Amino acid sequence: MEAENNTEQIEFLSKKIIEEPNNSDNYLKLASIYMVQNNHDLAIKTYENLLDIEPSNYIALTNLGSLYISKNNYHKAINYYSRAASIGVDNFNVLFNLANAYAVVGEFKHAMSNYIKALNVDKNNYQVYTAIALLYQDKNNYEEALIYFDKALKLNPNYAENYVNIGLILYKTNKLLEAIENFEKAYKLSPENIIYLLHCANTYSSLKNYEKSNELYEKALSLNKNNYQSYICYAISLYNQNNIDKAIEMYNKAILICPDIINAYLLLGNLYCSLRKYEDAIENYKKVLERQPANADVYVLLGNAYAVCGDLRSAISVYKQAIDIQPDNDELKLVYIDVIQEFINAKENSDAK
Repeated sequence: MEAENNTEQIEFLSKKIIEEPNNSDNYLKLASIYMVQNNHDLAIKTYENLLDIEPSNYIALTNLGSLYISKNNYHKAINYYSRAASIGVDNFNVLFNLANAYAVVGEFKHAMSNYIKALNVDKNNYQVYTAIALLYQDKNNYEEALIYFDKALKLNPNYAENYVNIGLILYKTNKLLEAIENFEKAYKLSPENIIYLLHCANTYSSLKNYEKSNELYEKALSLNKNNYQSYICYAISLYNQNNIDKAIEMYNKAILICPDIINAYLLLGNLYCSLRKYEDAIENYKKVLERQPANADVYVLLGNAYAVCGDLRSAISVYKQAIDIQPDNDELKLVYIDVIQEFINAKENSDAK
């Protein structure tokens, strides 16, 4: 019944627009129906038609900004949000969304300028302080990032993600015990979040406190036996503990859960290379390439494995495939030439005998 009513309304409003092309209300009503139907393309077309007759229609400009954000077209979103902001209405959402769009496209100064304008409208909004902190974090300005994360937490001390953000910065700057404190605060606030628990486990592992890290990895697995990342993190830690058999077991369990994700195959291939089990490494690298046939880095790893185990012909073929993908990689070309020369020398020595 609702669908029938919407269809009737669409037909009615479409006719009204033809009859009264300068009546903005008809465009807005029609676009709102399309929005309810999630027919974003027709909503965009309707709002843009409205702007042809009324270029400063605030509702059309702001809704177009939101629609283009949803389509990940940030440059068009910036265009419409900027036009809305220029009208002189200090709308927090417009300024905040405009700043977010600028941040996504890497326009630091414009993003910061609009975040500050958003704070002038709502100085107690922790989301803006968080966004500014993330902006500084992206620029590797960790000192300023920590200042703004702290401001955000003073406004909302129950926002677990900001403890994680602080913890990640502290981890990068090798302040591991402080990092753990923040990861643990986040986990206490969101005990259902396994990623927070893994951050704690990974940091304990970096501290070589393997008894504690293993306890937390096992806890993560008990909470969700199908969490791919838990197996990957645990496997990496187990390898560092020289518990190779169990590390391999964890990688294989990850593969069973998500056979189309490459991380486990790649890490398992690297592990086998470190053990000089090159046939097993080659098998796993090939599985990566089945899923990502244009991954030049993995072709190089595969070529290296062939070269080390003496299969120079296969190594040459694989390196050539990597060069086809990255024709401007001069370093790779030098490796390719070296292996060809090694192959020629080996053949000449064999013929001489």
